[in-house]
Amino acid sequence: MSLLERLLGDDTPDEQVDLESRQNDADEALHDAVERGNYTVEDCGVTGVAVVNEGPDGEPVVVPIARFSLGEDVEDPDMDRVWQLVGEAVKAVQVPFDDVFVRHYDVQFTFDGDELFEAEECRRIALTDQLVDQYATDAGFGITDLRNAVETADDIDDEIAPVAWGECKDYSQTDNAAIVVAGTAAAASASASAASCAGAGAAGGGGGAC
Repeated sequence: MSLLERLLGDDTPDEQVDLESRQNDADEALHDAVERGNYTVEDCGVTGVAVVNEGPDGEPVVVPIARFSLGEDVEDPDMDRVWQLVGEAVKAVQVPFDDVFVRHYDVQFTFDGDELFEAEECRRIALTDQLVDQYATDAGFGITDLRNAVETADDIDDEIAPVAWGECKDYSQTDNAAIVVAGTAAAASASASAASCAGAGAAGGGGGAC
């Protein structure tokens, strides 16, 4: 049985338990960083882990997802502020997922509406594993360097990282993927999307301020 089939089955495989633990650690680190930095955001969280493939030995290939709600009054986000939050998200997720095969990291921003999953607009910055590792471990590679690297390498294909400011990707609508969220693995289907978003809102502290 494939990893995807096991994630979507009735039992809870060890891989799901492991990814949930990593997600929780990253979520706690992100909330601590936002509080410590006194950032003004409506909400935030590491809202899920998309399992998008599996390796030859069944190991998961994942996309960790961090999300910020910038608030209903924001129509044109301050990109300097956005990238400061990207930096905090990168540091929060890098350590928990350092020894997992990461396809890329998604940092998503909702605005012009309430809460993490109720806003009119959603944009994402997708970062390669290599860029995240460099930013998290190299003191000489700052947030300006990270931003420049992403913006320089970004092209017209918003499906492939790096993506500097693209439309959010709903991994629950992706074939052959599962979303590990708050103790559940949701199928990549329209019916699972609503459940995934509801669970992810809870995982990210939906409705509460960071």
